[in-house]
This record gives sequence, C-alpha cells and structure tokens, in this order.
Amino acid sequence: MQKLRPSVKRVAMIILMESDLEQAMQFYQKLGFKLLFHLKNRWAEFILDTVQIGLCPTVEQPVDRCTGIVLEVDDVKQFYELYKDDITFVGQPTAAIHGVMTGIKDPGGNIIDIYQPTPDRVKEVVGKVATVGKSGCCKEKSNENKVAQFEKSDCVC
Repeated sequence: MQKLRPSVKRVAMIILMESDLEQAMQFYQKLGFKLLFHLKNRWAEFILDTVQIGLCPTVEQPVDRCTGIVLEVDDVKQFYELYKDDITFVGQPTAAIHGVMTGIKDPGGNIIDIYQPTPDRVKEVVGKVATVGKSGCCKEKSNENKVAQFEKSDCVC
C-alpha cells in the first residue's frame, strides 16, 4: 500500500515584521482587522475572515517589502479617497483586466495590495476568447474548478 504524503491544508497565519508594534496595531484595527490578543512589545495577532495575521516586532528598518498579501475591498477608489490622508499609498488606483488595484504601506514598511475584483470585465474578456475558440483557434478546456482555461489548437490565436 502506498503511503500518503502530508500536504498543506490551509494558510494558517501570515506574519509581518513591524518596527513599531503599537502603531501597526492601530493601522490594522483601522482597516477592520479584529484583534485576537496582544503581548505588549512582543506580539499582536489579528484575524480577518479565516486568516490570522501576526505582527512581530523587529529592530530592523525595512526597505519597502512587497508581501504578496492582497486585501479585497468593494471599491478601491472609495477606499483610496477615505484613507489617502491617513495611510501611505504606493500609487493611485489602477484598472486592469482582472480588477482595480493599489498598494498601501503599513507602519513597518510592508506593502500590501488593495484589490477590487471586476468579474464582469473578466467574463467579457473570457467571452471574447471563447468566441475566438468557436472559430477553431482556441478551445475551452474543461476543468473541475470551473476556472476559465483555454488551450491553443494548431493555429495561432
């Protein structure tokens, strides 16, 4: 019998290094994160939906750290207008095919993306690709995750 390999179950926690733990705590509370607990000058832990965020103090002064963390909001432009005087943004809201995005910097220099999905725009683009597929150029590939994927046939799309 083949032995099963252990696998990753979920993202349990994301830890961010912070040079000023108290200031970082205020920052994340302002964004709506719920504080789970705080050990003065040692650790703070928040939760947003099912993801825990740990804040760990550090004496190192970071140079802009891109975290890869993306927070979803209903309206990026409204979020920008609401917080532009209180939060450091790394750019203006920008529209892309998949959504509207901007970035913010937390007090420790961690860069976090703020994202507003635009599913109607994605459907439109996928629809155009699917239309091309009907002409025999690209065909939709079925998959169990119901994510739109396409594969090329012999012609060039």
